[in-house]
Amino acid sequence: MVSAVKHACETFSRSVCEVGRPPHNPVLLAALSLVVVMTVCLAAARATETGGGVIVGSVRLTGPAPIVPLVCAEQDLEVCGSQARPVQALLLGTNQTVRNAVVYLGASLSNGRFAPNDGAPAVLDQRGCEFVPRIQIARAGANLVLRNSDPVLHVVRIDSMSGTNGPKVLLNVATPYAGFEKKYQLANFREPTLLKAVGGNGHDWMAAYIAVMPHPWAALTDENGNFTLRGVPAGTHKLYAWHEVLGTLVREVKVIGDRPTTANFEFSSK
Repeated sequence: MVSAVKHACETFSRSVCEVGRPPHNPVLLAALSLVVVMTVCLAAARATETGGGVIVGSVRLTGPAPIVPLVCAEQDLEVCGSQARPVQALLLGTNQTVRNAVVYLGASLSNGRFAPNDGAPAVLDQRGCEFVPRIQIARAGANLVLRNSDPVLHVVRIDSMSGTNGPKVLLNVATPYAGFEKKYQLANFREPTLLKAVGGNGHDWMAAYIAVMPHPWAALTDENGNFTLRGVPAGTHKLYAWHEVLGTLVREVKVIGDRPTTANFEFSSK
């Protein structure tokens, strides 16, 4: 059953969700969509009723750590600072555990009662000429609050990095003063989708990432490189670990009932 659902999800995703590829048979795809949604809903509902499975693990780096570049502001120094500082792109703990890696199931699921949006907005602030937080996870369809806490003009561009045709600009907006705040709504992405925010107006070093998920099975690794996914439906899943510097790893995991499943990732330095 799991393999059938997985195949159906992948088929439906390829036919409907890819940019610029209309479905070849609308009637057939509509029926397939209904079957996929109902089947996955039932599986996830059973997981919810029984508490679901748990995936635990860690992410670490083997080998020498990549060199982290320094940034130095050339304007707005009274806000951005005049001292060179390292980009906060790679945070390592003891034994080179990796912080702020995104670990998630690669399922392409439709929104439904099995994956309710908890209503928590994603907040992207600008403080000290940096985006805060740099990495976060948000749910598809959730609100995105764009905030400026700096007394300086920032220009923010947000791109979708998950399209087959390269980055796609979703938003380009000025945040002109301290206290500026505006709310947007994230699209109801049917697949895990990575968004990248970059700064303009001479603040080119500013960068942040929002991993938008159509389901609740995603987590950021903590300061010790650890993560936990709860309520995971039983079955075989593809589990991904993404990091902005180290790239992406994928492995297959099998969840059996409420039995904990361990899945560790090791990035190797390039």
